[in-house]
Amino acid sequence: MDQTTFLKQMQELVEFGRTKDNLLTKEEVGDYCSDLGLKKDQMELVYAYLKEHQIHVPGYSPVGDLMAEREDSPEDTKEEEGQTKDSKYVRVYKRELRGLPEREKEEIEFMYQELLAGKEEMVSPVVESHLKRVVTLAGKYKGRGVPLEDLIQEANLELMTTVSMACGNGEIKDLKKEMDHAIRSRLIELVDDKLTEKDSMSTVLARVNLLLEATKTLAEEYGRVATIEELVDFTHMDREEIEMYVDFTDNKIELGKGEKNV
Repeated sequence: MDQTTFLKQMQELVEFGRTKDNLLTKEEVGDYCSDLGLKKDQMELVYAYLKEHQIHVPGYSPVGDLMAEREDSPEDTKEEEGQTKDSKYVRVYKRELRGLPEREKEEIEFMYQELLAGKEEMVSPVVESHLKRVVTLAGKYKGRGVPLEDLIQEANLELMTTVSMACGNGEIKDLKKEMDHAIRSRLIELVDDKLTEKDSMSTVLARVNLLLEATKTLAEEYGRVATIEELVDFTHMDREEIEMYVDFTDNKIELGKGEKNV
């Protein structure tokens, strides 16, 4: 099956879900996809695709969502049924993060303002205050081919780079949003790079899911639909590749018009 036909079948599945009050059972999804011969990990991509289209599948819970729910739980070695346990590195790292000082929102905001004013001594405490947030964001991409420890390490490097570049930059209006944006962008880039090793059917659906997530993230940040230029900057995908997936999904990946967000 070629990519266009496959994605059209996925869109038909979404429309079928609309007729069922945005609720499909795993059995219904399985029956619909029975002629595709999908593997378990590919079915997870189908469930994720439906979730991005607001179709609920009882029993499906993305790994990242489970991790976010457990973020403050001391039982970080206890995993949900069917999910891969965190590595020893990640478990130790989480314990170390719990030892960091808790800062009030007002204190963090003060640190942000001092950093943006050019106080270099604020770089380390600002980075430290955002490390737990990095783990939460990285967890949303767990189970997509890149080990969680690699996601965390790369996201931490992106965080440090972003904070260092923000020092003295008074044009930044929302530093937290700036850090989250850079981290999410790097995580999507890592996952997308890994997709090149997968078969074409998994790759096309996984990339569509990434683009749907990216458009939703940018819409929340900007308060509007992102332009294709902003999607290119955020996902690091080629413009032609994004346009291809937009066409494949009959423009279900919505693009805005106009200038880039400043």
